[in-house]
Amino acid sequence: MPSLAGNSSGVRAVLIVRLKQLEHALADGRLDAGFELARSTDLRADRRGAELANRLAHALIERGKEHADAGRIPEAVADCEKAQSLAGNLTELAQLRAAVSDATSARMNTDRLRALQFAAAKKQIDAGQLTIAQNLLSEINKDPRSEELNHDLAARQAQLRSAVAKASAALASNDWEAAVDHLAGLCRRFPADDELNRLALEINKHAATLISTNIESGRLDLASLHLSHLDRLDRSSAAIAPLRRTLHDCRTAFDLIAQGNAAQAIEILRRAALLWPDAAWLNSASTQLKQLSDGIEELRSGPLGLIAHHPASFDPHETLPMPQTSKPANRHVLPPPANKGQQNGRFVLHVDGVGSYQVIDQPVVTIGPIGSTARADVAILAGAGVPPITITRTDGDYFLQSRQPVQVNEKPATAKLLCSGDKIAIGPRAQIVFRRPSAASGTAILDLTTARLSRGDIRQVILLDREILIGPGSTAHVRCDALSQTGVLQQNGGNLFLRSADSIQIDGRPATSPAAVTPGSHVQMGTLSFVIGKD
Repeated sequence: MPSLAGNSSGVRAVLIVRLKQLEHALADGRLDAGFELARSTDLRADRRGAELANRLAHALIERGKEHADAGRIPEAVADCEKAQSLAGNLTELAQLRAAVSDATSARMNTDRLRALQFAAAKKQIDAGQLTIAQNLLSEINKDPRSEELNHDLAARQAQLRSAVAKASAALASNDWEAAVDHLAGLCRRFPADDELNRLALEINKHAATLISTNIESGRLDLASLHLSHLDRLDRSSAAIAPLRRTLHDCRTAFDLIAQGNAAQAIEILRRAALLWPDAAWLNSASTQLKQLSDGIEELRSGPLGLIAHHPASFDPHETLPMPQTSKPANRHVLPPPANKGQQNGRFVLHVDGVGSYQVIDQPVVTIGPIGSTARADVAILAGAGVPPITITRTDGDYFLQSRQPVQVNEKPATAKLLCSGDKIAIGPRAQIVFRRPSAASGTAILDLTTARLSRGDIRQVILLDREILIGPGSTAHVRCDALSQTGVLQQNGGNLFLRSADSIQIDGRPATSPAAVTPGSHVQMGTLSFVIGKD
């Protein structure tokens, strides 16, 4: 067996080698490698080893200070722990811990400020203040989290610039109505855009000239129609206010005539004639009303007026007609024709300041690419190889079916019972999100997140089942937080009726709830206005 002296000399030789390795690690600045050598107890028990471990601890403290100054908090904390394990609680180590604490507080303050900047930028993007949002994002552009906001900002700017360019071209070709269609809802979404505001003012001037000509020539029907279309722009000018007031006065005068109050109607028309000297029909209408008023007055004061003082006598021999009994329904009688504005259960709902929606009330809806052999109910801009899908409503549930597998929540499927929030990808750039905002309603929403229709203004499809909820909150099918309560647009017998606790106006006339809504009519519900258009 080897002697004890031989074993001791061998251990000493190994220790000397490790001490040399630690010296070289310190000299080369390889502090982490030196720490792995110095952490062993037998090395630090040696006098030379203890001295080297103390030097390594100070070197780690110095490096920790550099990490703290650069904001690398985890690295600075790691060096603190290593230095403490080698040399205990040194004065320099306490100073480093204080520096790390200060750097941590500074980092937290920076992160909090950065979060506030992100929130402010997102708020400005949602409010349409794109220039302000761009300035805020430029301050935090180096942060990786700003990439998504920059992408959203660029998309909205591209959408706005594209719509403004199309509207400018339409106005240049004297098609102001098409220009309004391109800008519908954008003025409220982007209130601070100078180019958009300038173009909206030009459209208002052009429309004001046309409406004024209609009023002077007596075509109040065209004037009202043009004004309703202009309201979709959601940016009125000072020139439109007197035109709107004149049409309102004319409508009031007509209602007064229907009520037999010709005198007050004459007063309104004579005031209008002062403001519109070139509208000769106003003076003519006032003259005719004066003649009518005088004629009615003569009739009331003549012999016919005497009968009003005595009630009609009751004839006991008069035979009263019996009420007709209802006949049983004939199953062979054809149903009444559907509303002409809703062809095959389809129409477009234009909500000012909110957006446009394609509405389909069929229980079976096909979604596929434009130009495919079978015509899709919802035709999207996608490649010809994209498989069409079918969404069927049965007893309040919606089922997806497809001949080829499509991605539903990133999993291939050919059939699935849809739940609110399901993501359907029928192509690489055609993703749709299925939503059921209200559990009490069978109506569903298809959000076209990346899919595109041929009409760029439509971003949502409403699968109608009896009613559409229009109001504040996430349970509404058409969300408008400016409203205080929800209105219901309900389908009954091929016609649409609006029920709301807010005031309702149809083409500027007050209407009682439920109010019948016809295609092309301008509907005002509280502070919200919308139009039903053809698909």
